[in-house]
Amino acid sequence: MAMPAYRNSPDLAAEMRAQIGRHTDKSFDWDAFPGSRGFPELARAQMRYIGAGGSPKVDDPNTLRPGDFTLSLVHQPVGNYAACHSHEVVEHFLVLDGVLTVGWAFGDDIIEAKLGPLDMVLNQSERPHGFRNDGVGPVLMSISVGSGSPKPPVYACHPKDGDPERARRFGAAPGRTIPFDPDSDDPRQRGFARYIVRHAQRRPMWQAGLARLDYVGAAGAPPGGYRMEMIHLPRGIAVRGYARGVEDAYFVLDGAVTVGWEEGGETAERRLGRLDAIQNPPGRTRWFRNDGIADATFMLLSGGGAGEEVRFEPV
Repeated sequence: MAMPAYRNSPDLAAEMRAQIGRHTDKSFDWDAFPGSRGFPELARAQMRYIGAGGSPKVDDPNTLRPGDFTLSLVHQPVGNYAACHSHEVVEHFLVLDGVLTVGWAFGDDIIEAKLGPLDMVLNQSERPHGFRNDGVGPVLMSISVGSGSPKPPVYACHPKDGDPERARRFGAAPGRTIPFDPDSDDPRQRGFARYIVRHAQRRPMWQAGLARLDYVGAAGAPPGGYRMEMIHLPRGIAVRGYARGVEDAYFVLDGAVTVGWEEGGETAERRLGRLDAIQNPPGRTRWFRNDGIADATFMLLSGGGAGEEVRFEPV
C-alpha cells in the first residue's frame, strides 16, 4: 500500500507491537477455570489474547487489555466437557478444529447441537449452556464474551453436586436430551437456531475485492455487546485506511495479513500469521492487505452491540 505522504514512526510501531498477541509467544493455561479443579473430565486449556474471558486471571501480563469484548482460545480434549453454566453477557464459541457438542438448558430439557469447523454458537446472556467433545480429536475454538470484565460463571449443573452423569448431560433429566432441529416448530428450537451460524450457509458480501461473512450482526446471530464477521482476503487485495469510533480486533485463521496504522501523518505496519491477533484502538486509522502467496481469512471483532458500520474501499 503506497502512502508517500507518510513516514514510518518508531513510536507508533512500538505502540502497535504492544497491541499484538503472537500465538508463538503464548502458552495454554490448564488451570484457567477454578470450577474445573479436581474434576479431570472438566479439564480444558485456555490461551488468552484480549482479556481473561471466563477466567479470573485478569492480571495476566501477556494479555491485551479488553474493552467491549474478550478473545481467547480453548482446547478441549476428547471426552471432556464444560459443566452447564450461564453468564450475564453473551458469549460465542467459534470452532476451529474438531466437532463440538453444545447444549442449551430449558428447565429439565437440554437441546444439543453439533458444531464443525467455522460453525459458531452465540450463547444468550443468562442462558445455561455447556459444551462437550464427543469426537475422536481435540476441539480448538475461539471464545469471546461481550464484556471486558465479565462476572464469574453461575453453574446450573456441576459434577460436585453429586450426579456426574447428569452433569455430563448438562443437567438433562433422563431421556430429556433433545437433538437440535432447526426445522422444528418447537419455539425453543427456533430460538436456539437464531444463535447458531453454519459456515456453509453464510452468504458472502463481496466488497473491495474481499468477502465479508456476518456471524454476529444483522445477517448473523443477534448482536449484544460486540459484533463479529469473517473476512476472506484473497491474495493481493488491500483496503484503504479507515477509522471508527469503536475498537476492533483482527484474529488470523489462515494465511498472513499485513496490518497498518496511521496517526498524524506517521505510519507503522506489522504482519500477522495464523492465530496471531491485533487490537485496534478506537479512532485509530487502520488498514490491511494480503501480501502472501495464498488467500487469508481472519475474524473481525468490533466493539459496540449496535455496531458502527464500516465500508471497505480498495486501494
